Amino acid sequence: MADPVALPVKRLPKQTLHHAWAPKLSRTIVLAGRDQLHLWVMLEAHPGVTRYCERPSWPDETAPYPVPDFWVLREGTPIWFALQERASSEPGTVPVREADPGLTTISSGALDLHRVWIQNWLSLLPYLGPATRPSVEALMSTVIGAVGLDTSFDDVERQLPNVDPLLVRTAVISALHQGRLFSEDLRHRPWDRSTRVCVLPSRRPHAPR
Repeated sequence: MADPVALPVKRLPKQTLHHAWAPKLSRTIVLAGRDQLHLWVMLEAHPGVTRYCERPSWPDETAPYPVPDFWVLREGTPIWFALQERASSEPGTVPVREADPGLTTISSGALDLHRVWIQNWLSLLPYLGPATRPSVEALMSTVIGAVGLDTSFDDVERQLPNVDPLLVRTAVISALHQGRLFSEDLRHRPWDRSTRVCVLPSRRPHAPR
């Protein structure tokens, strides 16, 4: 089955539109409201998510259908996500319900449990713009090799004094984004240059689920 396509953005009254560069999609996306933005961050920052689509078309257009916020391919399994509070009044659609088959609902409260992680990645994802990719990929293995058991962003930059610190920092962020590095600090405290990273231990979760 082909991946769904993104439907045109529609927002409820007082919802804010957010434009963001999506590294995994290599394109700009438009999101409506805070919760949709925060759910997107959770998906984009999760290394197990390889593809996704915002406001995806529903596979069966011949019957009433819910309006998902995202289609996701996570560790090879397709998942449909919808924000729990969202309801649709569009013709031919029905409100999102917990009982909708094949649909995983997410509440604002569930997203709030990961607010530190989300806020950190809202700060980190802008580093992964399209212009940085070639230089960062070439540096990635060197940066990972500089990471020990308790290494901060500052430590990695000091170990590579002949490389632009911004480029080193971006390579660390890219390695975290790809799941090649792990940071427990990102779950619990605001990101800064003292944030510690390590090589991902085997069988350890690399992102909130």
